[in-house]
Amino acid sequence: MTRPVRALLKWSNLRHNYRVAKRRAAALAYAVIKANGYGHGLEACANALASEADGFAVACVDEGVRIRSAGFDHPILVLQGAYNAEEWQVAADLGLQLVVHHEQQLQDCQGLEFRYPVPVWLKINSGMNRLGIRVDDANSIIIQIEANDNLQLVHVMSHFATADEADDAFFTEQRQIMLKHDWPVPLSLSNSAALMRDESIAEAVSRPGIMLYGSSPLAEKTASELDLRPVMSLQSALISTHEVAAGEGVGYGHSWVAERDTRVGVVAIGYGDGYPRHAPVGTPVNVAGVECPLIGRVSMDMITVDITDVPTAQIGSSVQLWGELVDIDRVAALCGTIGYELYCQVTPRVPRVTLQ
Repeated sequence: MTRPVRALLKWSNLRHNYRVAKRRAAALAYAVIKANGYGHGLEACANALASEADGFAVACVDEGVRIRSAGFDHPILVLQGAYNAEEWQVAADLGLQLVVHHEQQLQDCQGLEFRYPVPVWLKINSGMNRLGIRVDDANSIIIQIEANDNLQLVHVMSHFATADEADDAFFTEQRQIMLKHDWPVPLSLSNSAALMRDESIAEAVSRPGIMLYGSSPLAEKTASELDLRPVMSLQSALISTHEVAAGEGVGYGHSWVAERDTRVGVVAIGYGDGYPRHAPVGTPVNVAGVECPLIGRVSMDMITVDITDVPTAQIGSSVQLWGELVDIDRVAALCGTIGYELYCQVTPRVPRVTLQ
């Protein structure tokens, strides 16, 4: 494989970021590794954190099965719970912990026989209005759970809608809703943003996600300001260079036209690798250690950059699309999205290479 595109993964940074979360939490922390470890690799993330993580959180039972099949015996929380009776049985057999967010899930497990009770987390809708039981209905659901010998209520949880925003009014409102209620079991409230916003939340388990991968969960602070280090560095190289005269266009549609005589570098990466097709002109790309602007449209397999001010750049020169030299959150903001999406959309044809 000689095509130069690589996603370089520094697992020591994943462990560093988890330790940042643990210090902020002062409690147990379940590392969220759903969506194939935010594009970094599900089993690889579990392996990198195996000696430190208090537990793992995934989106669905299938992801929990993959972790168990890989030999990990950590607590595993399934954030969307069981979709049907079959998944309840699988969870019971593998010792997975399930979120209950709807009464239908309790009906699905009626009549089943488990060797051991399934640990369940009751999810409360405290204002995000996505998944969860409303507070006024919580007691009746708790009674149903406690009356079922197949189930063991271990935590009550909720999810914050605006913890990432500098205006913390609604975050405070949600937090107060959860903290003032007399719950029969310990709480789990904090995602990455809540952990970095307020380390004083009284809870037993936090659920750090995006911060583990080195992306900032707060709108007003960068990852480096929060002592977070990027795990993934998306790398490629120049495969061609050429000159265009002022007034000439570059790429499909000639959407970019040179205002000066320009030296163009062609990079072997494109939307077929997961680089965002809608990245605008000016998106930062680091070439041979120097930040250069993206020019022209992103193609399936290539992008073009202005390397006029990098006279040492040549075919084979290293290129970083995001990582330690280019903040992924900066790229994401220019593309009108978030770092989560950029990580997750890196395609399988990009080899993942472990650095350390």
